[in-house]
Amino acid sequence: MATEIEAAAEAERPPALIRRNRIGTLSLLAAVGGAIGSRLVLAFTPPDHAAWLQICATGFEAAVVGGLADWFAVTALFQHPLGLPIPHTAIIPARRAKIIETIVSMVEKEWLSPDVIQKRLAHVAPSELLAEWLRDPIHVERLSAPVRDLFRGLARFLTQPELVELVDRVIRSQLRELPIDAATGRWLSQLASSPSARAAFDSVAQSLANLAWQPRTAENLYAWLDRSAEYLHQEGKRLVPLVLRRRIVQRTIVEAACSYAAAELHSAVRDPEHPLPQYVFAAARRFAERLADGDPGAIAQAEHFRAAVIESLEASPLVQDVLAHVRQQLEHDLDQPGGYLSSLIDRELHSGILDLLADPERRIAFDDWVRSTVNDLLLRHHNQIGMTVRENLEALETSTLVTQIQERVGADLQFIRLNGAVVGGLIGVLLALVHRFVP
Repeated sequence: MATEIEAAAEAERPPALIRRNRIGTLSLLAAVGGAIGSRLVLAFTPPDHAAWLQICATGFEAAVVGGLADWFAVTALFQHPLGLPIPHTAIIPARRAKIIETIVSMVEKEWLSPDVIQKRLAHVAPSELLAEWLRDPIHVERLSAPVRDLFRGLARFLTQPELVELVDRVIRSQLRELPIDAATGRWLSQLASSPSARAAFDSVAQSLANLAWQPRTAENLYAWLDRSAEYLHQEGKRLVPLVLRRRIVQRTIVEAACSYAAAELHSAVRDPEHPLPQYVFAAARRFAERLADGDPGAIAQAEHFRAAVIESLEASPLVQDVLAHVRQQLEHDLDQPGGYLSSLIDRELHSGILDLLADPERRIAFDDWVRSTVNDLLLRHHNQIGMTVRENLEALETSTLVTQIQERVGADLQFIRLNGAVVGGLIGVLLALVHRFVP
């Protein structure tokens, strides 16, 4: 398995790296070839002409010794040379746990210690980094995404039964606390004389006209006539109940009433001079004047009307529908990147933060807050750095760890082997020269 991993890693290495990793082997082969070649030539050379060949042979032999020694030293770091369990070899696999602890200690206590990180943070201006970061619209959108999610989550509360009940109670409470006095009368008088009152009347009249033609309205009128006939019969009357119970009479009365009501209401909408709106507004103004004058009867009527509205008011369904529509609109707008609410959030976040950082005192306060927060988090959770390094190193298999180290320092180790062969050869030549010329 290890051989397959090494072969795969070798296949993925760049050609230049592969060539560098072969330098040590080529230098050793060159030294061995030079030593063998020198000895062969020396065997066929007369002694009086063999001095320089002897020096060369000694140099190559010393290069072989140096190359082999460095090959043994380099190989012993990662594995047993020639597979032999020689003591103090395969150092990295054998000392894996200690090496990991040493790396963790250096990273946590020296390279990325709290003092080192705090000194680095002291030279960083978070406000400048944030302002630069916000100049990219993509970053602003990323920053506003959590805010949109927060609004989206809050929108879900709009349809909760508790909120609907709260709004219903608030409406009833506001209606109860609404003052009925002279100021209310003046306000009602102005409202009755305003153009919006006519528009409201037209809308209500149109709705009532449409209601008059609804089949359900006719059914309710039929039921009302039946109840009236039953009541008159119980009172001892005979002729009128008999007539009212006849279906043709009921149909005539209902159709006539609905047709007349619809026609009058449509006419009141179309004709500005129709007497019905004039009568309604005139009555409203008279009632408003009585309220403005403090008429006890008018005030009592208004109080009675308010109590009747509060008692009969069924605001919960209406409130629920309104809140559901608001929630739907909010969620739709928040889901659209170019929606009004999304654009508003992006714009306010961007301009608000930049305006805040434009003030030098606020910028300094923001930088101090960021540094103090980071320092606090650093002191609390600094051990997470060492834990992260340890977990990642311990998760690696020994063969994978060795392979990664070799890939990063293997080329330098090959040059060590080359240097061992070269230095060994030079020392061999030097010793041969000393032996030759020093008596």
